[in-house]
Amino acid sequence: MNLDKIDLKKLFIYILFWAVSFYLGLEAFSRSGEVRAIDVIYTFLFILPFVFIVSVHAYHLVPNYLAKSMFWAYGLTSICLLGTAYPIYSFSYVILSEWLFPEYYLVGIYTPLELIGFAIFFLLISSSLEFSRNWFEGLQAKTRVSELETEKVASELKALRAQVNPHFLFNSLNTIYNEALKKSDKAPTLILKLSEMLRYVVDKMDQELVSLEEEIEYLKNFVELHKERLNEPSKVRFLISGSFTSLKIAPLLLLNFVENAFKHADLTEEDAFTSIEISNIKKEITLKCVNSFFEDPSSKNNSSGSGIENAKRRLQLAYPNRHSLHINKSDNTYHLELKMELD
Repeated sequence: MNLDKIDLKKLFIYILFWAVSFYLGLEAFSRSGEVRAIDVIYTFLFILPFVFIVSVHAYHLVPNYLAKSMFWAYGLTSICLLGTAYPIYSFSYVILSEWLFPEYYLVGIYTPLELIGFAIFFLLISSSLEFSRNWFEGLQAKTRVSELETEKVASELKALRAQVNPHFLFNSLNTIYNEALKKSDKAPTLILKLSEMLRYVVDKMDQELVSLEEEIEYLKNFVELHKERLNEPSKVRFLISGSFTSLKIAPLLLLNFVENAFKHADLTEEDAFTSIEISNIKKEITLKCVNSFFEDPSSKNNSSGSGIENAKRRLQLAYPNRHSLHINKSDNTYHLELKMELD
């Protein structure tokens, strides 16, 4: 027997089951106020057929037939198994008792039908215990799977949040550097904006939800830093409408879409533009990004595409069935509209 395959919990339950059954049988067969040796022996011989039947049923019929939906085979073998109750019972009291306990005269008193009834009773009780155990373990397994799924989603969200484009940081530092060389008064202000943005990322990265007002303030700084790099900052339109007080949102969720609007537009082109609008109506946040679109067919850089896919995945994980995202391109213009229901 392979000990590694033995279900110790199941074995323990069956040992406990037969210990209780033996005790109850002993109480039933005891003819006096005290338990005598003959009562113990009689109970032992009586219970042997049912130990055999229940064990074969639990360890052979259920896993090999019932668990595999072989109902006809299970039914036929169960009937044959019940038919062994009387032969084993007779063997216990006629042959086994003579061999083990020759000093006692023991006689079986139950008919075949009564023994089959006892066997069915033991099978029902033991099967109920087994099915209850399986149900409880299945419930525990589902709970554990649910916990693992929650942990997986949390880990994936954290990893996706961490994928902030480093090019923005490099470009912003270059802009500040150029302003510093010119000894411009803008340099301290730009450094402060970038510092606030980096602090926001560090402080809010691990949080599930942040204040929507803080998130929009972050986007304002993001847009302002981009505008500082442009010769014509009027090409960028950033409009906010509605109240955002007390609303919460997953951190840095909108950043990918806003960042994408700047990547596609290539605002160094003469007719380029970027328009970003964020509004709130009854806790439904709408983000609209419309920008010029200049695509180089020879370019193999798909970083913007991966950024959008990142954002889509985060939406699916954080706001399932609570968002809609529409993206289309027409006449060298890129249109994006995102609607989200916030708590």
